Amino acid sequence: MVFLTRLNRFGSALLLVLGVCFVSPAAVQASDLVKPWPENASQPIPSPWVAQYHPKIPQHTEFKLVQAGGTLALEAVANKAYGTLVHPFASPVVLNTLSWEWQVLTHPTGADLKTKAGDDAGAKLCVFVQIDEGKLGLGTRLAMAAARTLSGENLPAATLCYVWGSPGERVGQVFDNPYTDRVRNMVLRDLPGSNALLSEQRDLQADARLAFGDELPKGAVRFTGLALGADSDNTGSTAKARFGDIAAQ
Repeated sequence: MVFLTRLNRFGSALLLVLGVCFVSPAAVQASDLVKPWPENASQPIPSPWVAQYHPKIPQHTEFKLVQAGGTLALEAVANKAYGTLVHPFASPVVLNTLSWEWQVLTHPTGADLKTKAGDDAGAKLCVFVQIDEGKLGLGTRLAMAAARTLSGENLPAATLCYVWGSPGERVGQVFDNPYTDRVRNMVLRDLPGSNALLSEQRDLQADARLAFGDELPKGAVRFTGLALGADSDNTGSTAKARFGDIAAQ
């Protein structure tokens, strides 16, 4: 019974951090791997982007399209809330670079991504990494199976989250999410906010190896999707972020 309780807690932790990830049956062209935002804010957020939430957190991060400095952006607003916007890929794909624009308008008060009480981010963009699950310990594999059964979804076994960290947090630091080591955080920014969208470009192959090197199969690293969001449920505060163009190659 104690072991089953631990498995259930593991599954709940994965859902809390990841939301859920489904696999779309539709093929995706390499030139359109990440579906771009539409041309104007009156249009809906395009499929396969889909909002995902945790069943035990009643307040949800709101996602909408807005004009930001002459360009269209995706805005995420969390008022004591949690949520992610997930973009699955049709099948695992080798990616070399990920580039995007983002901006934090409101950073969650008291956030500290190394603690459960402060595990909130002004902005985060995560990639789902395909690992060799046979390299995981038996307990972790059983917990993953339980989490997937509980959710009814194919939860990723490894997720790398690029985070807009708390002010003063060391940029470049990589560490486990406080709820589960199946998610690793990499701090890219430590500003309290910004007045405009800022650009990022990451070497996904290098970053994935830095975060999950011992768990990766031989050869090029493959990815199964990505997600973005802002959350403030643990600190009971407010977070607000915007995401501009996102491109993967």
